[in-house]
Amino acid sequence: MIRLASLFNGFLWLVIAVPLFAAQVDDIRIVIDVSGSMQQTDPNNLRAPALRLINGLIPTGSKAGVWTFGRYVNMEVKWGTVNSKWRKLADEGANKIHSRGQFTNIESALKRASKGWGKKDIKTSRNLILLTDGKVDISKDKAKNALSRSNVLSKSIPELIKKGIKVHTIALSDKTDEALLKRLALKTSGSFEVAKSAEDLQRIFLHMFERATKPDTVPLKDNTFTIDESISEMTLLVFRKGKKETALIQPPDKKKNSQSKHAENVRWRFERGYDLITVSKPQPGKWSLDAEVDEDNRVMIVTKLKLIVADLPAYVTPDKALNLNVELHSDDIKINKKSFLKFVDFNLQHSVGEQTKNLPLKLKKSRKVKDKGIYLQQVQAPLVEGKHEVVVKADARTFTRSKRFIIEVQWPIKVDVKKALQPATYNLSITGRDEYIKSETLQLDVLLIKPDGSQDKLVVKNPGNQPALKVLANQQDGVHKIQIKMKAETVEGKTIEHTLDDYSVLGVKQELKSKKEIESKDKSPEVKSTDNKSDSEVSKPAEIIDEQTSENETDSDWLNTLIYVGVANLIVILIVVGSIIFIRKRKKVDEIELFEDELDEEEDEVND
Repeated sequence: MIRLASLFNGFLWLVIAVPLFAAQVDDIRIVIDVSGSMQQTDPNNLRAPALRLINGLIPTGSKAGVWTFGRYVNMEVKWGTVNSKWRKLADEGANKIHSRGQFTNIESALKRASKGWGKKDIKTSRNLILLTDGKVDISKDKAKNALSRSNVLSKSIPELIKKGIKVHTIALSDKTDEALLKRLALKTSGSFEVAKSAEDLQRIFLHMFERATKPDTVPLKDNTFTIDESISEMTLLVFRKGKKETALIQPPDKKKNSQSKHAENVRWRFERGYDLITVSKPQPGKWSLDAEVDEDNRVMIVTKLKLIVADLPAYVTPDKALNLNVELHSDDIKINKKSFLKFVDFNLQHSVGEQTKNLPLKLKKSRKVKDKGIYLQQVQAPLVEGKHEVVVKADARTFTRSKRFIIEVQWPIKVDVKKALQPATYNLSITGRDEYIKSETLQLDVLLIKPDGSQDKLVVKNPGNQPALKVLANQQDGVHKIQIKMKAETVEGKTIEHTLDDYSVLGVKQELKSKKEIESKDKSPEVKSTDNKSDSEVSKPAEIIDEQTSENETDSDWLNTLIYVGVANLIVILIVVGSIIFIRKRKKVDEIELFEDELDEEEDEVND
């Protein structure tokens, strides 16, 4: 341990290397919707403590400002350098957040908040965070609203891209124009999140802040963390659920700190839902936190020793791998000395759902000076659709660093497969995501692959607008796979093609009814699978039956059935009447008995 500390102090000043990632100054502009609809979506005005959270997290020395908008756009907190004076003004600005605006002028909000940002500047990281609960709404005239929305897509987005501005959008309602907000995020390399309730805002603002600024952090495990001598300041964010008591923190000297009683170098902000604790010149060593464990709790630091990770995209398709490129910097200079780096373990933790995987990062093999000190790893495709978390860590015992990224993995189309009430029947729904593609250009090639390898082609007549289809997996027992290939134009007019992952459904072999019987009982569009002549052949496309057609054919079937039954009954009656007449003409009893035997035989023949 002593040797490592000596190396740490001795080698940092010897490190001379050109950094792969230039240090940038953060410029963050926050734009908040104050329209009247916020009275329903945010009745407790939780936008205010969420804004104060951002105010407390933005690094000192950064640039920042706050705007509010309804019909008009106002600079609530003047743009400037973040310091103690600015933070005080920002807290006052948070108290002015209201819900009295008449409209939702997103176009003007983007234009006003980005004013002063000229052409792209590599020395500045420009990020704009937009929170709204509605759609573009500038007038009671729908045509004017449509024109303003079109302007955001055709004019605002290209201008934001030109200036190098990343837009991070938050939807605070299911009535928002999600396609527009996602398009803003996707095209500018920003991010998008939906707040299911106003209570989610604080955590979402944290995620947006992390995506925008990529703060330096130390790992927090089981409410303990380690501070090293290179850290000049730390900020501890602790979330509370409900109205629980404030947290307690314990430094290495075991003297506990609380909101009501803490050391002079501690600043403590107690807000609804969280504690924000800033400690200047924190004691080196092991710290502990007395609070409920929460995956969103953070320990952010100010340090000269930084973990630098090349930016990961906020959105990728499942067929794309995630490439990690990592460096360790001291005073913004890359450390490339192997004698120091050999004591540092670099690894990543990849989590999706309940599954977590740890992978080591490997030193890049190259003789080029610029490539020295670079660690690489790849999260290989295919990726599962959903939200992925990637945490990169550097651990050298005497110090630890970590960076966190959230990546949304999704196809340009949304596929939903649900079990129907009928046995071995599934509802398949396929819709285009308007933020990615022009849904009217969507073309689909869908196969149902059976356990024996035979295939049925499922015909989709109106991709993107088709109601849920019924897929029958009732000819064989076992796992059936639905394979989907798509082709479409992106919103920019580029043609894309993807083969999606297979969707598995369980089949149960059943006695098949006639096609007309199935159609008469199901009024929804249906895909009927039929066996193939061989495993290598694709069967004739199964028709998707329209609801009206199915009903008409059902009525016709019933009429035909009644006619057949009537004719059959008439024939039977004629036979019986003829037999009676014949019996009466016979005089002898023994002949009548003989006739009855013959009549029985004739009835048997009729029944057969």
